[in-house]
Amino acid sequence: MPKKPLPTEQEVRSYIRDRRNWGRWGKDDQRGAINLITPAKRTTAARLVKTGRSVSLSRPFPKDPGMNNALPAQHYMRTHARGKGAFAADYYGIYYHGVASTHIDALCHTWDDDAMWNGRDPKKEITFDGATWGSIEHWAEGIITRGVMLDVPRHRGVPAVTQDLPIHGWELEDILVAR
Repeated sequence: MPKKPLPTEQEVRSYIRDRRNWGRWGKDDQRGAINLITPAKRTTAARLVKTGRSVSLSRPFPKDPGMNNALPAQHYMRTHARGKGAFAADYYGIYYHGVASTHIDALCHTWDDDAMWNGRDPKKEITFDGATWGSIEHWAEGIITRGVMLDVPRHRGVPAVTQDLPIHGWELEDILVAR
């Protein structure tokens, strides 16, 4: 795989600043680009289904600490008697921004020098009890649309993507061209 130069910090900052969608859907919008997924888009996406095959995006639930899992998931089970039978209950403890789980980041998750989504001040919007702006519940209708899945390991000829060789945007573009 040919290596290409990474953008400079100044270039990355200009991408972030110049390609913002702040205000595109109004100053009070808390959905962001999810606004582009309309009922018509969902219907069109559903019509593209040909085989009904599902592809799992799940991953193992790693409970053991390791070099790439400094904050492992916790899982405990306990049984509870109930009459002549019983039931089992689970406890899950997850540090969502580690490698123990997959998740979707809300618009309040990250910000730059200027502000978070739509120009909001993270010092005011992020509290110990949660976010007051741009949190995930604004996507409660679900996210159903058309997607393109790219098999990066297959393209590279390796069994898996590793942290020492991250995926860059140009590589995804190369994979699309190679298809």
